[in-house]
Amino acid sequence: MQGLKFTHSTVNPDAPVAFCSFAAMHTKMEILFVESDRVKAESLSRKSQSAVTALERSLSRHIPGTDLFKLNRSREMTGVDDTLYFALELCERMRCATQGYFDIAALSLSRFRPAYITEPSTHSVRREDGEITLDLGGFAKGFALEKLREVFTEEGITAALFNFGDSSVLGIGHHPFGEYWSISPAKGCGEFRLNDSALSISGRARGGRDHIIDPATGQYASKARSVAVSGRSALVCEILSTALYAAPSEKWKEILSSFKDYETRELNQ
Repeated sequence: MQGLKFTHSTVNPDAPVAFCSFAAMHTKMEILFVESDRVKAESLSRKSQSAVTALERSLSRHIPGTDLFKLNRSREMTGVDDTLYFALELCERMRCATQGYFDIAALSLSRFRPAYITEPSTHSVRREDGEITLDLGGFAKGFALEKLREVFTEEGITAALFNFGDSSVLGIGHHPFGEYWSISPAKGCGEFRLNDSALSISGRARGGRDHIIDPATGQYASKARSVAVSGRSALVCEILSTALYAAPSEKWKEILSSFKDYETRELNQ
């Protein structure tokens, strides 16, 4: 596929590694994994790019002709593909679990909630207000990482590190010469030790631009520090880091009570 960069090395016979990278979801995916067979490693790299590209087509609101693109322009029940339907059902559950602070309709002019209804028998969805816009930008990278976890596990890969845009990271297994993957996302923040676990960081975009909306006010959340969440699921980490950045700090304990074994830290931006 176009845009895929791939490298394979057997310089260290005890840990033959492959590395690939490709553009996706307006950023870059980078994958490092242990695999001795170059042909298999390159095939898996291409399979990874295909899987993420397919998810982007399903979950992006920006690509004309996709189901989400159509849904955002319709007031009728709209049939959507299985992936998008599952994502929308899960997003509504997570909105409730985070007391409304994870909200894929946050950038909408309308504050009507729930923002949409789903029909299981037909896998159809309808927005509840014409001024609602659904955006899965705070969900899709974590969802893609969970999909890649499945792909690599099925291929028998036991050690891999995924970096999606420097804000969403997943470690399968551990470093071949250690007990974990050591991640230090910012100077002075210490390390995160990933072993079959993930890390997500939410805060200002590059250049200091605010881009996460507080669903309670409809205004941009603007904080001096970013929020990092680590734990088992890359998807839950992404959802929680987004929700906690939007939420006032006094709400954190109550939100986190619904999610066990997730660590949070505040980082300098």
